[in-house]
Amino acid sequence: MVVAGLTVLGVLAVFAGVYVLVEAPDDMRRRLQAFAGAVEGERRARHRGPALKALAAWVDRVFSGQAFAQRLALQLAQANVRMTVPEFLVLPVVAAGLGGLLGYLLQGYAISAIAGAAFGLVVPWIVLGWRRRKRLNAFQAQLLDVLSLITGSLRAGHGLLNALHVVTSELGPPASEEFGRVVREIGFGLSQAEALTNLIRRMESADLDLIVTAVNVSHEVGGNLALVLEKIAETIRERIRLQGEIRVLTTQQRLTTYLLVALPVVLGGVLSLINPGWMMRLFQPGPVRLIPVVAGVLEVFGFLIARRVARVEV
Repeated sequence: MVVAGLTVLGVLAVFAGVYVLVEAPDDMRRRLQAFAGAVEGERRARHRGPALKALAAWVDRVFSGQAFAQRLALQLAQANVRMTVPEFLVLPVVAAGLGGLLGYLLQGYAISAIAGAAFGLVVPWIVLGWRRRKRLNAFQAQLLDVLSLITGSLRAGHGLLNALHVVTSELGPPASEEFGRVVREIGFGLSQAEALTNLIRRMESADLDLIVTAVNVSHEVGGNLALVLEKIAETIRERIRLQGEIRVLTTQQRLTTYLLVALPVVLGGVLSLINPGWMMRLFQPGPVRLIPVVAGVLEVFGFLIARRVARVEV
């Protein structure tokens, strides 16, 4: 267990080091595109080593224009990670190589190298997903405060743009960052509807979609926007209450699902690092090789079914 713990810390340290190596100040064009809310942009000029620069260029050529690259760029923007798609894709490759090398040096078996490489490969994706979920949840939690500030500003006689300025100055991130980006997009020439549509695309919130729809309709046909936003705030408040009750009732089922799915995977990885000779028996020639394959397939199906059963839409 001590060796496994040191291995995990070593891979995390390597990941952090590579991130520091590829992170550098943005050039003017990249910063302007970030202010304008562009999810995709040209690659930033960075002072990197020749190997990392060549690898990032190759990844850029392979994934340029692909739907996968567009989804990843959106996820990076949602997590507020200031990296391009090629730069991020280099990290799992490097982390997997270093993790595999470290696993092989510790035990001298191929299975330990595979376990270390698999661990290094998934760590960047886990960190990205965690940051993305954390930021989206934080934004969702600030929506009621956003509505209160906008409604108060509108009732005081200010326009919507001034109300967004109030949100940017009074609230903390991520709401201040996202609405500040909306204000800058409008300042750069985008229409109000386009800037708010970009906001919906980045935040992926049904409540935000309802708010933006009400704002766009009011902008086109008129009406008392402050009153409409107050009604929307009441709806969101009631939905949050119901979601809280459902989350409490399904906590045990969700935690049990995660525990049952993660236990064999984590245990298998730890055993592969501690005693790879014992784990190699599962990969000997013959029908015994079907055991890990069938186990992996059943793990995936069981996880999907359990999540579907515990999910309740509000």
